Parts: sequence; C-alpha cells; structure tokens
Amino acid sequence: MLLSFSVALAQDYPARPITLVVQFSAGTTTDIIARRLADEVSKILGQPVVCINKTGGGGSVGVAEILRSKPDGYTIGCVNMPALSIIPHMQNLPYDPLKDIAHICVIQPYEYGIYVKGDAPWNSLKDLADYARKNPGKVIYGSPGVGTTNHIIMARIGQEEKLNWKHVPYRGDGEIIPAMLGGHVHAASGSPVAVVPQVKAGKLKVLVITSKDRWAYLPEVPTLLEGGYKFFQSSYLSLGAPAGIPEAIQKKLEATFAKVIQNPAIKEEFQKKLYATLGYQSGAEYAKYIKEQYAYYRDFLKEHNIKQ
Repeated sequence: MLLSFSVALAQDYPARPITLVVQFSAGTTTDIIARRLADEVSKILGQPVVCINKTGGGGSVGVAEILRSKPDGYTIGCVNMPALSIIPHMQNLPYDPLKDIAHICVIQPYEYGIYVKGDAPWNSLKDLADYARKNPGKVIYGSPGVGTTNHIIMARIGQEEKLNWKHVPYRGDGEIIPAMLGGHVHAASGSPVAVVPQVKAGKLKVLVITSKDRWAYLPEVPTLLEGGYKFFQSSYLSLGAPAGIPEAIQKKLEATFAKVIQNPAIKEEFQKKLYATLGYQSGAEYAKYIKEQYAYYRDFLKEHNIKQ
C-alpha cells in the first residue's frame, strides 16, 4: 500500500514549482551551473525549478536551509562536499551531515586552480610563495569560507612552504574576484567557470592547477602534483534533499537530473561555454563517499591543526 502510494505521488510530482537552493552567491561556479541545469530540468518536469541563493558559512547556510525544509521534493538544493565532510568538524551546525540529507546525485567534480591579478608580479606558485615568505603577513588569500577545500588547500600550501599569509573568507568567486581586482586580495583558489573568462580578458592569471589533472581550458598551466607536492584539491557539487523525501520522488529527481547531466549536447555546451565538466554519480554511491570523507577530514584537521 505504501509503495503504491509513493509511486502515485511520484506520478503527480511535481504539481507546483520546485525551489532549488544555491549555497553560494550569484556569479559563482555553483550558481551558474545550477541555473543552467534548472532550465533544462524544468522542461522535462513541466514545472519551474526556481533557484534562490542562501549564502554564508562556506555553503553550510544554504545546506541548512535545504535540510530544514519539508521533505516533499519541493525544496532541493546544491551541496558542496565540505559542508558535509569538513565544516561540521570546525563549526557547530544545525544539521547532522550524515543523517539529515537524502543524496540525489553528483553534478560534477569541482576543478580548481590558484589565481592572481593579471598584472601581479608572480607567474608561478614558487614566485608567490617566495614573495610571501619574504613578506610575512602581507599576502592575503581569499576563499568561499572556512573549511572549504579552497581554504584547506591554501592553508596546506602555507604549512608546506612555511608561509605566514592571511585568510579572508568571502561568499564565493563572485566576491573574491572583485576584491582581487580592487587590490584587497592577492590570491585565491577558484574554479574555471568563474576564473577562465577573466583570464581570457587579461584580468586574472592562473599560477597552478590544484586539482589532480590539468584544466582542458588552460592546458599550459601545470598542476601541484607536477610541481612535486604530494597532495591536491578535490571536492564535488551534488544535489540533496531533506531526509525523509519519498523514495519514488527522490528517484524521479535523480533520473531527471541524470538525463540532463549525461546529455552529450549539454556536456559539450558546459565544456565550451561555461568551462565546466559535468560528471554524474548516483546518490547512493555518493552517500558512501561522504561518510568516508567525513571520517578522513576529522583526523586530517587534527593532524594538520587547521582551524581558521
């Protein structure tokens, strides 16, 4: 009886617009990708998917908004991996990152690189590190928030190179880039969606790719691993809903987003126009990964004494 009711519920779903919470500000990688996917999903479901931005806390404010919502499938949202696996070890949050979320699917692995102003005097990470070492306390790096992998990678490089540089959290690349162009931030780790257009305009330059592999969009820029470092930056953008969402509705959402994410024409569009590489992974697979990462970062943060 419950199964048939759930199936019937999914057949009628959605009967009204769906809210998609975006946990970073307008103009960020997450925001741009979410709005484009929402347009395509709306066409399939026959109802608008309306994006709203709920920013702060390195993504945790938006995730909290998603998870406190009614689990009926009408509020879903973007989730960055650190909001589930890193930030809970650094801040008191109003949600349980392992119990309060239903994972819909992975949208993409984030790609990252360290960028600086286009006319900055540094052309490599070594240049930047040497300057920061000779000028303790003067170099400021930005991030989308405490506990994001953007923060963690810069802190880790600082430890490795014995740098005294300052961290200033923002609400995403949409705030960091103007701050950098205005001379308030010297460096940051960011994604190609926001950074590459500014590089092509000559306003920014990328010193090193902090992801595992080089960017297809700037293939000449080397990776941290190629530079001899033993670590790299890794994170994912996924979709989540409050725990307790009817299983049939969760499956319908996953199947719909998967169809869009795996569409060859849309994947090509994202690559060529948005500088983003889509990569679907099931919600069930990702739930297991998050549990592993949660345990990993609990120990990692203690070992490296990374706090703020």
